[in-house]
Amino acid sequence: MRKIRNMTKLNFQRFKIPAGISKSVYKTGDARECVADMIYINVNGIRAHALAMKIYRSEGVTDYTDEEVRTITEVAANYGTPAFIDGLNEQINNQTKTD
Repeated sequence: MRKIRNMTKLNFQRFKIPAGISKSVYKTGDARECVADMIYINVNGIRAHALAMKIYRSEGVTDYTDEEVRTITEVAANYGTPAFIDGLNEQINNQTKTD
């Protein structure tokens, strides 16, 4: 029997981050290369390599497994700016998970 996984939809091509601590204004930009580089440079293993390439090659909204999201959030917490972390958390928390 195959285990059904939840997938989280993330868009690194049109990534929104707050432009300040008040979060009253947001900037949208392409974060694919920056996020892929954070993983590629700082995480060991073939799964990390595959995830970095998946993000780098993504086009718009892309599905990520719970394990991939966990890796992305851990890397963001260690190497991302507070604005990036907030933008990522908002994307994760403000969308519907699908099977």
